[in-house]
Order: sequence, then C-alpha cells, then structure tokens
Amino acid sequence: MSVSKSPEEIAAFNAAVAQAVEALMPELRARLFEEFRQEAFGSGSGGGTPITISGWLEKFGKQKPRSFSSTNTPVDAENWIAHIEKIFEVLDCGDEFKARLAGYKLEGDALNWWKAYKQAKGDEFVLNMTWADFREVFFTQYFPLAEQQKFEREYHTIRQGDNETTNEFMKRFMRLAGFLGAKAGTQEEQALHFKWGLKEWILDGIVNTEFTDVAQVANAGRNIELLRERNRENKRNRDGDRIRSAVAPTQNSASRVRDQRYHDSESTTTCEICEKWHPGKPCHRNSGACFACGSMDHKIVDCPRRK
Repeated sequence: MSVSKSPEEIAAFNAAVAQAVEALMPELRARLFEEFRQEAFGSGSGGGTPITISGWLEKFGKQKPRSFSSTNTPVDAENWIAHIEKIFEVLDCGDEFKARLAGYKLEGDALNWWKAYKQAKGDEFVLNMTWADFREVFFTQYFPLAEQQKFEREYHTIRQGDNETTNEFMKRFMRLAGFLGAKAGTQEEQALHFKWGLKEWILDGIVNTEFTDVAQVANAGRNIELLRERNRENKRNRDGDRIRSAVAPTQNSASRVRDQRYHDSESTTTCEICEKWHPGKPCHRNSGACFACGSMDHKIVDCPRRK
C-alpha cells in the first residue's frame, strides 16, 4: 500500500537529493579524473608521466637497464649505479619510485641481500625510501668503507699526470667525484679542486679565472694544450728550415768559408818570434834580414832607405 505524499513533501525531498548530489560532485569529479589518468598514463604507454609504480616499471623496462648480481671491485658497483641514474634522468623519474625500480634489477646475491634488507626494515620503509638512501645502503654493501676512504684520499690529492691530457684527467676526476657523491662538494667546489690539480704550465694560464663546473675548466685547459702543441709545431718547422739552409751551400761556398777562416786567422795572429804582425811574410828577425827593407846584405842601421 503506497503512501501518498503532499506536493510540499515531494518538493522538499527533491531539494534534499539535489543538495546531496551537488555536495558529492567535487569528489565525484576528482575520482573520475583520477581514474581517467590511471587508464591513460598509468601503464606508461601514453605521452604523460606515469603516476604508479607499474607505469614507471614499463617505461623503465623499455630502456633495457642492466641487472646487478655481484661485483669484484667497487668500480663495477659505481658503474651500475651510474647506468641506472642515466636512465632515471632520461625518464625524469620521480624520486619516490627510483629505489623500487633499481631493486627490481637486482639478481643473485644482490637480490638475496636486498630481500634480507627489506625484511629487516619493513615494506613501508622501502616504499618511502629516497634514491639517496638507496645509494647509501647499496654502496655500504658493495663499496666498503675502507675502499670509500681510499677513493676519498685519492680525490683530495688528485693531480694531473705528466703524460695525461686534460680530458683524460677530467675523466679520472669525475669518476672519483662520482664515488664520493655529496662529499665531492658543489659544482663550483669541484671546478676549483680540478683547476688546482692541473699541470703548473696549464694552471698558470687560468689561475685567475673562475669556473662554475669541471667541464669549463677542462675546456680552458685543453685550449692551452692545443696552443702549446701549435707553438711546438711551428718551432719544429723553423728549426727544420734552419737545418736545410745550413746544409744547402755548394762546394764553392764551403771553400770560400774555409778561405775566409784562414784569412781571418792570419790577419789576427802575431808572429811568435818577433811578436810583430806581418801576415804572409817571413819573419826578418828569424832570417836575419833588414827589418826595414828585408835585404840580407845589411842590417837596419845601415839600410839606405833610412838615409
């Protein structure tokens, strides 16, 4: 048996329903929008940014990241972290997903270690783990403290080798800086440290110049190296021209040189007997001839030329 309602009651009921629907509309719109985003971008197939770990995992997997199981040297561990970070940078991955994505590529002994770590810390801890936290625990496991201190000492005392180019020095420097992470300092601090590690003749050319990153210092150093190489090449060319000019004279020229040398030696040498200068002539004191005219018939006191 239906109960009839008055028009006033029906109007009041409809007004209440309309008011309730109006109150729910913002929440309903937000929920529908979120579901739309999940369908459109959550799988990672669209052009937007994924908002779930599954969406990021698909994008991450398409980059074919390398797996990590174990290492014989800390360099292998650092190389893997650098490889994963390069993918994160390309994808512009959110920091809250990085630790889980990196953990997904652990295998073998590394995976066993990661499982034990998560069990000890709890799933909630891993969900909130930052990339900096993951790097720290990962390097603690595969980059022991003693090795870290070794690389840290090497970084703080690093100098460019005698046979090392600026570009080669930069690669060695940046590898150590990568090992140290935040301990290597800011970009400006790294640039200053790199500059003071250069060879002295390179440093002399840029000592009063300020740089904001290591690449700027390396470019300036390389320019100085190229300039020095060019100057050396020009000097070699000039030396070669002088050598060719020295061996080019003919035999007559060589004879003239020898004659000139003989003449010079004659014209500048005094007689050892009379200590006088008479080039090309016999010594009168040695022969007993007249000093004035050279005659053997008389001495200088009787020489008719003096009368």
